[in-house]
Amino acid sequence: MLKACWFVMLFLFLGFFSLVVFDQGQDILKSISLTGDIETIRQSWFVYLAVSWWAWQTFRSSRVVLHFSYFNFWTYSPSYALRAQVLIPRVLASLPYFILALAVFKSTHELSAFGLLLISSGVWLFVFLHFRRTIIVRLRSWKTFIPNFIPAYIPIKNGTYPAYFIWTKQRRWFLFRIGVAAALFILFYYSPVKFPQFLGSATVVLLGFGTWLILASIISFIEKFLRFPVSFSILLMVIAFSFFNNNHEIRTMEGGLPSRQVISDHFKSWALERAADKDSIDAYLVMAEGGGLRSAYWTTSILNTLSDKDPKFASHIYGYSAVSGGALGTMMFNTVLQDSTLQRANDRAPHLNSDLLAPVTSSLIFTDLLQKFIPFPVKSLDRSRILEKSFEQSLPDDQIWQKGFVTTYAEVAAPMILLNATHVESGKRTIMSNLDISELKDNQIQDVFSITNKDMSISSAIGIASRFPFITPPALIKTPDNKTWGNLVDGGYYENLGMQTMLDAYSVLKTVAQSNGLKIRFKFIAIRNTKLIEEEKPMLGMVESLAPAITFSNIWGNNSNEAMSNGEKLLRANDDELYVLSLQRDDNENIPLGWYLSPAARTNLNRQVDAIPDSLIYSILK
Repeated sequence: MLKACWFVMLFLFLGFFSLVVFDQGQDILKSISLTGDIETIRQSWFVYLAVSWWAWQTFRSSRVVLHFSYFNFWTYSPSYALRAQVLIPRVLASLPYFILALAVFKSTHELSAFGLLLISSGVWLFVFLHFRRTIIVRLRSWKTFIPNFIPAYIPIKNGTYPAYFIWTKQRRWFLFRIGVAAALFILFYYSPVKFPQFLGSATVVLLGFGTWLILASIISFIEKFLRFPVSFSILLMVIAFSFFNNNHEIRTMEGGLPSRQVISDHFKSWALERAADKDSIDAYLVMAEGGGLRSAYWTTSILNTLSDKDPKFASHIYGYSAVSGGALGTMMFNTVLQDSTLQRANDRAPHLNSDLLAPVTSSLIFTDLLQKFIPFPVKSLDRSRILEKSFEQSLPDDQIWQKGFVTTYAEVAAPMILLNATHVESGKRTIMSNLDISELKDNQIQDVFSITNKDMSISSAIGIASRFPFITPPALIKTPDNKTWGNLVDGGYYENLGMQTMLDAYSVLKTVAQSNGLKIRFKFIAIRNTKLIEEEKPMLGMVESLAPAITFSNIWGNNSNEAMSNGEKLLRANDDELYVLSLQRDDNENIPLGWYLSPAARTNLNRQVDAIPDSLIYSILK
């Protein structure tokens, strides 16, 4: 019987993983409470309604699939089979409440009122389902209009029901479920940012579980009705369609690519402008590590803190090399720096307080998932575009980041911007820069704009540097003659700090300074947010299956450490400096990876900014 309900149990497993195991899920649930401000209470009730929707669909899907199933041990023990077939859907229906209650408890480390509500709801749902037959019979005999709204009760019996019988008895219920699912898909399509943010990330995920359970049960119904392996055929169809329905092509601007200066010419002009009547100048080179909204918030907070301490600091930042959330953080700092009207008083990370996870998650679970079943690409379903829209709408004027990246930052006054991505097919670093980086070609670095020969929006450039699976897909890059060049993913695959790219640029900058007799002190500022693993515990179980993932995860962090260690030696030899600003936290502090930060996580980050020693800030700015 459990085997027959495999797709129901699959969604329960996915729910347990995303809510209880996954750190991002725990951080989202930290803000769930029945008390507090109106926004918190509203989203908490949305979560409750969504988990109730999931629980009810779990029951309905289990009952539907068991109506169509026949088990050969009926003749051996009919009474046991009947009890099991009645009991299993009830137990499975209660599990979503208990899974969410466990997740809330794990995230808050206390049994809150919301957690008690979930536990009691799970118990009462089981009780309701136990007396469900009596309730339905009573309601259908109570008033004449009630039977139009209450589906007929179909008892479990010794044997299977034909599909047409189920449809005759519960046609209204099927149509209602299909209608709700269709309404959700339509709402998420036409309001891909605001509507998911209104509901909240947790609600979106829970609604997704319940909605796709409906579609899975409908497929099961059709499969039994046609007596044809529909589910297996759909799987083969998805695999076949994947060869020609990739809808993740990057957005480019109309017209040709604006001209860009090479790094050496740009730096020479920048340095000469600041070196007038001065013996020496400081040139800050900022590296921002990847890490989703956590990294963006931390990066912007650090840069704003340094800028507040010394108003001249920002004017001496020559370049940024950023990855993933670090790209969002540096671009937000630079954008607000250029337009003082965007600065918010007493806000370390302005415009990074919105939920960026809900929009991309809703697209991942709902609209973009439909693309798998469509044989041709529908670009409007691309979830990466939804993430880019959420970047744009985080600013008061969403048109600011819709402007061309190169067009906006091609001027000499703009800093050098190096946004790091990784070429899937070769593993090489691929950079989006406002400068011509042909001087770095010998370092196995590829230039996105020399491949596309077209500009792209600022939000698209940030988005390409943030293509971390599986939330966002690889970016499909095409040449001007519309031929596929390859795919790009997060720059962190190669090196998550952007240190190596900045060191490659530094070799050009140092040569320019020496050849022109410019006295420049280069100061590298590495903004790190990844917790380093100090204790290396040996693996004890599932070595063959877990080793690749754990190895990749550790190499991900160690590549940055190695690049920074080698860079420190080089800088010391050249009498230049390296400063590292790391996010410090113990094992009990959960500052997650992703595109959402709870109020508790933001408070933790702000506390870390306050804890930066004044001596370190003074050393950077002196």
